[in-house]
Amino acid sequence: MVHLRLAALLLSITGQALRRGLKGVSDRNLTGDWSTSYTTVRGCKCKASSTCDADIGTGYKCDTCRTEGSCGTFSLLGRWDYCDYRPATVESFISRSFQSKMEYFWKKVVANTTSYPEYPLLSNILSSVRTSFDNYRPEMPSKREKMIHSVGSVCQFDLDISSNSPFTGLLSPGLKTGLVRMGGAVDADGTPGLTPGLGFKLPRSGRPDGDFVMLYALSPGDSWDFFKLNQSNHIAPATGVTKVLASKFLDASQCPYHIGISDLARYDQDGAESSPPKFPFKLLMIKGPSVQTGVKEKTVAAVHEELDAIPVGTTLYTVYACTRPSGTEALPSENLDACGGALLLGAIKTSSKCTTSWYGDASLHIRHQRIEEDWQLEPSFLRAESYSANDACDAQVDKDGAPPACGLDAMLNSDA
Repeated sequence: MVHLRLAALLLSITGQALRRGLKGVSDRNLTGDWSTSYTTVRGCKCKASSTCDADIGTGYKCDTCRTEGSCGTFSLLGRWDYCDYRPATVESFISRSFQSKMEYFWKKVVANTTSYPEYPLLSNILSSVRTSFDNYRPEMPSKREKMIHSVGSVCQFDLDISSNSPFTGLLSPGLKTGLVRMGGAVDADGTPGLTPGLGFKLPRSGRPDGDFVMLYALSPGDSWDFFKLNQSNHIAPATGVTKVLASKFLDASQCPYHIGISDLARYDQDGAESSPPKFPFKLLMIKGPSVQTGVKEKTVAAVHEELDAIPVGTTLYTVYACTRPSGTEALPSENLDACGGALLLGAIKTSSKCTTSWYGDASLHIRHQRIEEDWQLEPSFLRAESYSANDACDAQVDKDGAPPACGLDAMLNSDA
């Protein structure tokens, strides 16, 4: 029944996507100059009339733009190149202090508390997933929409990490501050419940932000309490129609069910580097002792009204580091039994009111990290006793097997 509903939903949104065009792009003038001026991996400048977007020429795997002058690759439609989202392209933002970045983001978040009007699931097919992993800019490209979790509530939070933490960077002992965005994966109308997910952004001084995402599962939930389900950066492989949708993420990583966290441990909030970074196998978040939303079926708007009513100072989640794999990890988000070597890190506590936000839905970028980067630094996380990443990822995986960032593998063949 759920699979039929998902198939019907995909068909219904096709017409919406064709009519949508650039809906919402006008509100992106809330962003900085770095989000309206783009260069390419070969150093070309994108034409003002050409935005970075995926198209059929790359199989919707990479973002490209039409380039100025004789720079880029020749085609009958004009010269083009792969858009460059690396940190150097937005140095003027990255060089700021973390406090300045927090002020910047929060000002944009509260400027317009309107929610995005829809869940454009067709964007899963017609967008580059690699951009989610390789974009170091504070905002998404102007044409891009959030593929899932299209509507969310954003809060500022504090995380005071225990002095017992052996990890580095943002996972080291002490107070950390950031933004959390909470939202359901898809429109939950007519389903048994929410599919809650979390996106975290912890700005760092003079360094790229520490970003990561958390889920329980990709399948529709069975409760309307947003906080009923634990959250992790590892989830179980999808099945049925959901597996078909998840396969799009194979464009960016061999394992679409795991997100890396080693980058969190590379730099602390003041920008100090740890080399090599020390990080756990995964993170697990368990709901706070008093937080919940209602259990009756409701609209998406009603869900976010409840989230936005959460008092300041509320513990949203208790955070555990799972220092090693445990068993087969068949249900990695289930409970502490699936958290090998569980170590309490601290609690995510709101330090502001939560709010829906047009900027949060339409522009704010929370970068994903490839799990392969974790495996390269800690190969033991691929296999340990009864655990195998091949089983956990439902595929044959390798620490060096991630698809390359768009365009960077072909730069030596440039005719720029």
